[in-house]
Amino acid sequence: MKVLLQQARKARYVAALLLFLTAAPAAAVQRLVLTVGRVSSPLAALHGGKVIIRLDSSGPAGLEIRADTLLLHKPGLPPLRRVTLTCATVDLGKPLFACGRGQLTALTGTVAFKARLSANYNPASRTLRFAASRIPLAAGQVQLAGTVRHGTWGLTAKAVRVDLAKAARLLRPWLALPAGDSIEGHLDARIAVTNLPVLTAGLTARTTDFGFSNGPGTVAGQQLGASLTGTLQRSGRRLTLGLTVHGLQGQALLGPALLDLATHPLTLSARLTREGAGPVDVSSLEVAQRGVIDARAGGIVTLGPHPGIESAQVDVTRLVFPGAYTSYLQMRLAASAQGSIRSSGELSGRAWIARDAITRVDVIVRDFGFDDPVARLFVRHANGEIHWAGTSGGSVPRSHIGWTQVGAYGLAGGPARLTFLAWKRNFALLGGNARLPVLNGAILIHTLVGRNLGLPQATFDFDADLTPISMPRLCRAFGWPIMNGQLSGHIPLVRYRHHALTFDGNLVARVFDGTITGRRIRLEHPLGQWPQLSADVEARGLDLGMVTHTFAFGSMTGRVDADIHGLQLFDWSPVAFDARLYTMPGDRSTHLISQKAVTRIAALGGAGGAVTAALESGVLRFFHTFHYRRLAIGCRLRNQVCQMSGVGPAPDGGYYLVEGSWVPQLNIIGNVRRVNWPMLLTEIRQGIGARGIKVK
Repeated sequence: MKVLLQQARKARYVAALLLFLTAAPAAAVQRLVLTVGRVSSPLAALHGGKVIIRLDSSGPAGLEIRADTLLLHKPGLPPLRRVTLTCATVDLGKPLFACGRGQLTALTGTVAFKARLSANYNPASRTLRFAASRIPLAAGQVQLAGTVRHGTWGLTAKAVRVDLAKAARLLRPWLALPAGDSIEGHLDARIAVTNLPVLTAGLTARTTDFGFSNGPGTVAGQQLGASLTGTLQRSGRRLTLGLTVHGLQGQALLGPALLDLATHPLTLSARLTREGAGPVDVSSLEVAQRGVIDARAGGIVTLGPHPGIESAQVDVTRLVFPGAYTSYLQMRLAASAQGSIRSSGELSGRAWIARDAITRVDVIVRDFGFDDPVARLFVRHANGEIHWAGTSGGSVPRSHIGWTQVGAYGLAGGPARLTFLAWKRNFALLGGNARLPVLNGAILIHTLVGRNLGLPQATFDFDADLTPISMPRLCRAFGWPIMNGQLSGHIPLVRYRHHALTFDGNLVARVFDGTITGRRIRLEHPLGQWPQLSADVEARGLDLGMVTHTFAFGSMTGRVDADIHGLQLFDWSPVAFDARLYTMPGDRSTHLISQKAVTRIAALGGAGGAVTAALESGVLRFFHTFHYRRLAIGCRLRNQVCQMSGVGPAPDGGYYLVEGSWVPQLNIIGNVRRVNWPMLLTEIRQGIGARGIKVK
């Protein structure tokens, strides 16, 4: 604007010269022509200029200024050729010097430029006013109007239907989009700038078809309808910016966030202040998206080579579900099992930030719930308060969360409430014995502590008791064959260290009216791509009637023990073990085995065909069950080969799998010592072919 003031002062001298020329008789001078070879200034250079003043006593004077070439000293601006400025009327009388019905034409390359303009200067008040209209810009039009008076000035620009893609190409010499980025649509805008009382710029803009995208496609928008209002003020060294954006239609993808502005209109407003080269004071930053979020923030932001947040406070009045899930989470989870979650309820809270780090978070949960039908996870009517501190110093408020119902993978439980502490990357359950209902039983958690969660050095401690749960209900929940009895036991202290889970004691469960104990259990990389499990497992006193009634194996009675030593699983598939199932020593219960069970066991030892033929001929075909004295089946797995064994050696190099008793005495003898493990798995699958059982 300093240039405008200087030009206004020069206009006084030009006006005085013109007034002098027009003071002569009209017949003396009717046309004045001034030819200019070259005129140069810091802003521009003019070549081949000509100024023509028409003086006609019968009508108003006229003015025409021509230039062969006009070069603007700004990088990227093309030269203007055949520039012509005409004033159809020039008023040189008092009190105004005015140019009326003016027109400016020029060529930029092969594109013709044409605009209307007018201007007047009042020497008495030292006021210069000018206006220009129909200025072509990126397939749209621009209007300008300005006033300069006594060191004060104002300028207003109005743009209509500016094509944003074409405008971006025009601005490339000064402001280029990143490679691969694009914008489209049209814009209407109005800018007003004045230096009274302080330098102030106001902006209003509106679009109904705005679109944008970046190269990777992680940021995009289409058919956006939005409006923007803003004010920028400079007073001394202080710069103040106020900005408000309304989004009313269209969709925008911003990384993981998908904003559907037609369903959830968005209003964003901010007020920022900066003193000189100091930090930016964000006195107010507000976000309101209907049905999704209402939030406010304030703080201090540093700029420069390493920008950051010096301090800030963020208040979320409402975070509403399902709107928050569909807007901020669903795109991130779309390709995962959580991409179809149904949610409800709302959250509110506050967060504090210092030196780019979150120092504390307080969250209030109100009637929150979600349902993941794919993973079969759900929570009903959760309420509570969650407090987290980013430092270990000072007191951390207790957190608590409760719900009316929760379920996972077919298991469901009733009301529960947990109290815990959360700080840094640590978590600790409080209360001693937290009770989580599961079906008609419960898990009593004695210890649940996590440290350095999310880091390679994360640790985790857990131990609990499992109160009796109905096996039929548990089986129905998991889609297993129905098993009778109850499941209960103790989960010893579980430790997670160096990517491995270990147990400080034995894992004990009571099932099939017996006891199963896991010893020396170690699970490496449980959350990795290739989990590895090692353990020793012992079963004592299992009721064979319950076991065989559950699986389509044929019926057997009696009690058995089992040992699985050196069990090793890789990606949950057995790669090594030494297993043996055998009649419990001292068992005095009735030992019976059905024809179907006989054929299944014989098949494991490679004698299935012979035994089946024997059962279908002779006197044996009249018996449906047989008495046996004892049974034993052993398999030592190494390198995909199972070394089979039984009760003891049998004639002809075989081994007894089942020793018969009474009449008719039926012995099952295995005659194959080495069995291909995949083939044996096929036999086992056929033997326990009840619906829902999978053997990997």
